[in-house]
Amino acid sequence: MAALGAALVPGAQPAVAAGCTWAMTPLALPAPYTSSEVYAAAEGGWFVGAVRGPNAYAQVRWHGGQVDSSFRLTEVRDINSSGDVVGDGGTGDWWAAKPVVYRGGQYVNLPMPQGFRSAKATHINDAGDVIGVAYGNLGDDVHPVLWAAARPGTAEVLNPDPQHLYDTYPVDVDEQGRVLLYTDVGERSGEVFVRAADGGYRQLPPLYPGGAVYLEAFHGGRIAASVVTPELTMVAIEADLDGNVVHTTTEAADALFLDAGTTMAGVAHTFDPENYELRIWEDGEPIADLAGDADVNAAPQPAGLTDDGTLAATIRLPGTTQPRAVAYHRGC
Repeated sequence: MAALGAALVPGAQPAVAAGCTWAMTPLALPAPYTSSEVYAAAEGGWFVGAVRGPNAYAQVRWHGGQVDSSFRLTEVRDINSSGDVVGDGGTGDWWAAKPVVYRGGQYVNLPMPQGFRSAKATHINDAGDVIGVAYGNLGDDVHPVLWAAARPGTAEVLNPDPQHLYDTYPVDVDEQGRVLLYTDVGERSGEVFVRAADGGYRQLPPLYPGGAVYLEAFHGGRIAASVVTPELTMVAIEADLDGNVVHTTTEAADALFLDAGTTMAGVAHTFDPENYELRIWEDGEPIADLAGDADVNAAPQPAGLTDDGTLAATIRLPGTTQPRAVAYHRGC
């Protein structure tokens, strides 16, 4: 990525949104832990992540200022507004991955899709629909899986082409039950599909012809992606469900998250001098920088943008060296 620095267009300086602030609050860090990180956020003040100390580690949920460390998963991936957590309940090896939902204090093992060796859950929406990936016997045969809340006990392998089973990956499932998918094999690599809640598939046109597109977020019918352009610059784009690009940033940006309205959050990259800023965009225009660092190893790491105006991120607080999980709350 650094090799592209000389070709990148410097980002525009963000303005301050009139009447809006993003107040930061560190998420609770109980003793004996000295650092924390957040992996996902959901409406209603739900967060999931981990806390660490010199000789201590725990996965945690935060809610209402309280910390819950009563669960254990090999890999924690997402949380919804009911506090349900999804991830991998296996050993940590791909061949032993087990899709699990931690719900109401209980671990719920999701069914393994037929013909696959292992699977893990990666995203959950507020309706309880879960998506993830399933692995074939050799581990290089990877496909998306939907565990629909309306069809408990079932695991549906999602395949936009019934004539062939291509390596396909899910980006996210939105609150309407739609799933964004992309292919990653041979000549069909980079194709993008939306799977509707009724089971129909629709292929989108290329989002940035000639560029390398990396899909990052899907929410409320909005798609966000980082792009390496044919000119070897970098930008971020927002697109609609028809694949129309509605906004393009002037700066390089990734680690993108969307709400269901007009807000996007992510990490904006500037070069010469190098810097990484946790940035907010409205309708494609930068409006606020919330945290930043010149060291890529200490760059802010956004983890979720909720529809009730909360951005979760892991940052280094001023004057400290340890990462901390924080929440930014929008006030207008």
